[in-house]
Amino acid sequence: MIYLLPQIQDFTANKLIDLFIEKSSVGKLNPEYKERFYTATGGQRIPIDYLLDLRRSILNCANKYNFPNKQKSFLDFEYEVAEIFFNWPYLWIDQNNKKPNGEALRNNFWSYITIILMPDIAVWRWPIPSENASKKSWEVRMKGGGTRNTFQRIFRRLISFDKGKEYQLHERLNLIKGLNEDEFQAIIERTSVSSCSKLSILLAEEIISRKKLNMQTDNLKQDIYRKSIIDLTAYGKVQSFDLLEDIELKELIAKVFELKESEILELKNI
Repeated sequence: MIYLLPQIQDFTANKLIDLFIEKSSVGKLNPEYKERFYTATGGQRIPIDYLLDLRRSILNCANKYNFPNKQKSFLDFEYEVAEIFFNWPYLWIDQNNKKPNGEALRNNFWSYITIILMPDIAVWRWPIPSENASKKSWEVRMKGGGTRNTFQRIFRRLISFDKGKEYQLHERLNLIKGLNEDEFQAIIERTSVSSCSKLSILLAEEIISRKKLNMQTDNLKQDIYRKSIIDLTAYGKVQSFDLLEDIELKELIAKVFELKESEILELKNI
C-alpha cells in the first residue's frame, strides 16, 4: 500500500534551520509537528509508528558508529542507512524492482525526515556551523531538494546504483559501498547522468576499477573522473545513452576516461 508521507513547506524548514543555528542545537521535535502537511490527493496517511520505526532503525545504526560523538568516516554508516531505506516498503511502488513512489520523490518529505524526524542524526553527520562559518552549504544538508540533503542523497544512490533484483542484496548494492562522497556527487549532481541508472552503474564501476591504479594520486583520479563525466554529459546531448547496448556504453565510458587521462597527464607533464 502506498501511504501519504508527511512534508513541511520550505518556509517552515527555513524557520527551523535558523532556530537550530541560533541555538546551536536541534532540541527535540514532535514527529507530529503541527506544521507538517500531506498531499491533498486522497489516500491514507502513514501511521506515525511506521515513521518512528524508521527513526529507531537509523538511530540504532548510528549508535553502532559512535553517535552522538565525532566520527572520522560515515561511509559504512550511510551504506547501512541505504539498506534500511531499501527495506522500508513505504518508499517504493514496486518492492521487487525498487521503483520509488511519488511520495518518496517529494523534496518536502525529505525536509520533514531530516528536520523533524531525525535532526539529531542529521547534525551528527553534518554539524551545525559555528557562528563565523558558512551556513549556506550546511542548509542544503537539512532541506530536501538538490543532491545534498543528508538522507535524500542516500535514497538517490539507491535509485541510481541499484544493480537489480537478479543480484543478492550485498552485491546488488555494492557500488554504494564502493564510492566515496565526492565520487557519488560527481555522478548524482548531474541529472542527465544520474537519471540513467545504466549509465550511473557503469560509471561507478569504471571509477571503482580505477582506484586500483596506485601510481595515480587521489587528486589526479578525481580530476580524471570529474572531467570525464562532464565530457559524457555533453555526449549525451546528441546520443541517448538508453539506446546503447551495455557493452557499447561500457566501451564508450572506458574510451572517454582513457582520452581524458591522456590529456590531463600530458598537461601535467606526467
